[in-house]
Amino acid sequence: MQKENKEYYVLETIKKIANEAPPKKIKVALVGLGPHAKRIYSHYFQKHKINLALVVELEELKESVKSYLLENGFKKTQLFTIENKLKDKEKLPKKIEQKLLNVCKSLNITHFIISTEPKAHYMYLTFALKYHYPVLTDKPITVNKKMQKMKNIKKLKKQYLKLIKLSNKTNTPCYVMCQRKYHKGYEYIKKIASEIVVKYQIPITYINIYHCDGAWEMPHDLLKENHPYKYGYGKLFHSGYHFIDVLSDLLKINNNLKESKKITKGEVYSSRLSLNDELAIFNKEDYQRLFKTLPSYYSQEKFPKFNKFGEKNFYGSLDFKNKKNHQITHCNLNLLHDGFSRRSWIKTRNFYKENGRVRHEYLNIQIGPLMNIQVHSYQSKEIKDRVKGSELEEEFGGLEHFDIHIFRNKGMIGGKAHEIIKLRDLYKKKEKHNRLGYNELAREDYLKLFFKGKSEKGELKEHQLGIEILTSCAKSLKKKKKPIKIKVKKALNNSIDLKHYKKYVKEDYRDKERVHLKEYVKYTYYFSVYIALEKIKESDTYLTFISLSTKKKSIGGLLAKESSNKIQAFLRFNLLKLLVTVLKLETILKIIEKH
Repeated sequence: MQKENKEYYVLETIKKIANEAPPKKIKVALVGLGPHAKRIYSHYFQKHKINLALVVELEELKESVKSYLLENGFKKTQLFTIENKLKDKEKLPKKIEQKLLNVCKSLNITHFIISTEPKAHYMYLTFALKYHYPVLTDKPITVNKKMQKMKNIKKLKKQYLKLIKLSNKTNTPCYVMCQRKYHKGYEYIKKIASEIVVKYQIPITYINIYHCDGAWEMPHDLLKENHPYKYGYGKLFHSGYHFIDVLSDLLKINNNLKESKKITKGEVYSSRLSLNDELAIFNKEDYQRLFKTLPSYYSQEKFPKFNKFGEKNFYGSLDFKNKKNHQITHCNLNLLHDGFSRRSWIKTRNFYKENGRVRHEYLNIQIGPLMNIQVHSYQSKEIKDRVKGSELEEEFGGLEHFDIHIFRNKGMIGGKAHEIIKLRDLYKKKEKHNRLGYNELAREDYLKLFFKGKSEKGELKEHQLGIEILTSCAKSLKKKKKPIKIKVKKALNNSIDLKHYKKYVKEDYRDKERVHLKEYVKYTYYFSVYIALEKIKESDTYLTFISLSTKKKSIGGLLAKESSNKIQAFLRFNLLKLLVTVLKLETILKIIEKH
């Protein structure tokens, strides 16, 4: 490539070095080896021969973890334990932090996966980011005890912003395991919705999200550590976050609209089903009538009150408006933990997948009068009852049932008036081989990209809108009489879509013979900014411009300006350099928007 095409030479060289660099041998540190980690991460490590070099766990679980590792072929995996009293801390004590760091260095750890009980996430996230270990954490990102208190809801947002700052400072990536980002059903929905919104400039006007875990947890179950209501958080801060993440991704599609239609503000009004409410519905007498033998817990004269426990179900009504306060999108969030279940026994079994749990999932997306998209995903049995190799599992009531219904205003936008997409048709046969399920397959895709350093979705800073919605929903449970504002404007502008900025490249200079004079490149983990000053031989003029590049995409010629005055061109180059040095990318993009 010729010298005059320096901009593209630099970008291609960066890509070439990245592609030719010998891959690091992956050595994983897994923090937390509970039921979820055993089913998902352990299975993945075994299937893909990933080196699980280190497990970090509580001292009280030391023997059971040792036994599990030996029984499942992880004979060389080292175990690092911390005292039980430290499990709720926000930061590891310095001595333990140093010990853990020494172990990680001695084992040449390359990646961290955090799968602990959520209130321990922050402690290990800060450790991984501080010491430059790429990290993937289960959802929610962080949580605190007593989430029913306003100060702890606010604290959660502060923790998130601190993690963003630390990730930027150490240039270390952090991802959140919301697997529906890589679920081909949801990818397909977002793709076709985006096409209609962009082409016709009509927003997504209505979103209805319903999810039920189908986990019937009885009064004697409620002091458990897995999904621990006793710490003051419930559905919102567990599986509910997956659907807040889905909602935020759908709302971001509306960011492709003209300024007058873009969402700039939001508000939420919500209610919940508490554990006390549930006991009013299904009381002590009901348990005694339906089950022959009850645990001693039920012989108490009065059940204890659950006033400080987390919610079972969350019901939210959310409105998103434009800058003139016109409603653009309305959303209903119905997130249930308590609902239809297959449990018909009183004795507690494994809470994760063996206690009668079945999943029901439904989405309804309206794009004004042009299109309606619906997801129907309903199970009628538990995972343990799976019939291997049977396509019946993908039909209504099966464990892998997931149908997409698309209704089109055929006369306006063309296409089929009604179409049904089966999830299985979006995957190749080899992709479906030896899978645990489609959700689990999406997790595998996420893990594969994480270990290769090619993840393009789910990075920590992409969750700002989700965090804004989550914390506002939590606050609204405290202030039931009035809606709570959702700060969406900044969060919506936090994502980078380079395609959107192509229209601001007014002239293509690639075919012109150019002499490279000066350059400046700023790198971060998320993107690179390249500034160039070049001379165009044909016209004897000077060209300054900016190029933006993510891992897989680049766009050049932004803020391009041709000048016949060399001094002015040099001044402009230095001004652009100052701009990139001082300002955030979001600010630069805003300047480009106005250019």
